[in-house]
Amino acid sequence: MTTIHRARGAACGVAARPTDWPAALERIWPIPADHRDAQVDRVAALDMLRCGETALDELVAAGLPADDRDGGQYFDRFDLFNLALASGSGTSVPERAIRYALRWMQGGPPTWVQPLHWTFDIELQCPAGSCPADAAGEPSWWHARLDPEHGGGALTEFATTPPGRLRADERIELAGVGPVALRGSLTTRGELMQLVSPTLRALTDDFLAAGYAWGRMPELLQREYDRVVAAGMAPCISASLYLQREFRRAGYDARTRRGWLLGMLDLAHSWIEVVDDDGVVKVVDPVFSRLVEHADRPHPELARAVLGSRVNRLLPAAIPADGDMVGHRCGGRHSTPLRRTVIRRTAA
Repeated sequence: MTTIHRARGAACGVAARPTDWPAALERIWPIPADHRDAQVDRVAALDMLRCGETALDELVAAGLPADDRDGGQYFDRFDLFNLALASGSGTSVPERAIRYALRWMQGGPPTWVQPLHWTFDIELQCPAGSCPADAAGEPSWWHARLDPEHGGGALTEFATTPPGRLRADERIELAGVGPVALRGSLTTRGELMQLVSPTLRALTDDFLAAGYAWGRMPELLQREYDRVVAAGMAPCISASLYLQREFRRAGYDARTRRGWLLGMLDLAHSWIEVVDDDGVVKVVDPVFSRLVEHADRPHPELARAVLGSRVNRLLPAAIPADGDMVGHRCGGRHSTPLRRTVIRRTAA
C-alpha cells in the first residue's frame, strides 16, 4: 500500500477540549481555494456551529477561511461542517444531525440485513431558477438509475414527471421545462459476509490504521483522491477510488459504486465492491466504519461487519463512485441541476 502522510492532529471526531474551537480547526483540512465556495454568511455559520461570536472571531483569526464582501463574512459550508464534527462540542447542528441519522447503528446484526421498505421523492430544478425560453432546444434532464436489485432489494414502484425513458447507459432521461421528479418505493436488504482474502484484509486494515479522518467536501475535490488522502482525509468517494486502485494493483477485480446511505439525512455515499478469493463479491466500506465513530452507542460489531457485508442501509445507483448522479441541459448549456432527495422508511 502506498505510504500516505496524515494531516495535522487527530481524527476529526476527537477533540482535546469540547469547546476549544481553534484546536478543532487544527484537526481539519480546510477546503482548498480552488474548490472553496464561500456562500454561508456569518449569521448562518453561527447558527450551524453554535459557538458564539467570540469563538468565531478566534477561528477566523486562527485561519478559518472567510471571504469579506458586501460588508459581511462568508464561509464554505464544508469547512463549517467538518469543523463542527472536529469540535466535539455536542451542540453543533452537524453533530446532532449525524447522531440522529446514525441512531440505527445501536441495533444488532439482524437489523442490518432484514428487508427495509422505503419511499423516495427526487426533484431536479434548473440552477438558474427556471429554464430560459429560447430556440436552443427543449430542456433535458437525466438521473442515474436507482438499482436496489444490485444489493438484493427491489424497486416496487417507479414513476417520473414528466414521463421519462431509460437509456442503455442506465440513465433515466426526461425532457421539458422543470422542475422534474422521480418518485416511487423500494426495498433494501443486507447480507452478512467477511473478507476471505488475507491480502484484501491487510490492505483494508492498513488503510484504517492510517487514521484518515472522514469529512464532507465537494465531489470534484473528492475525485482528486491522492491529493485528499495525502491531506489525511478520507471522504467516501476518495476512499473508494483509492482502495479500488490498491485492490486492483494486488490483482483483484474491484470497482466502486455510488448510491445513498439511507436514514434521516439520506447521505450520498460510495463504496467498493471486490471479488474475494471465494469468488463472491464483497462490499468494503471503510468510510462506514469511520461514521461509527460519530454514532451514539453503536453496536461493537458494526465497524468490522461493513468490511465485507452488505447492509440494508445502502441503496446502490448504477454508477461508479466518481460518476455524475444528475445532469441538465437548457439554453444550449450543460449544468448540474439543484437536487432535493427525500427517502423515508415505511412499514412493510
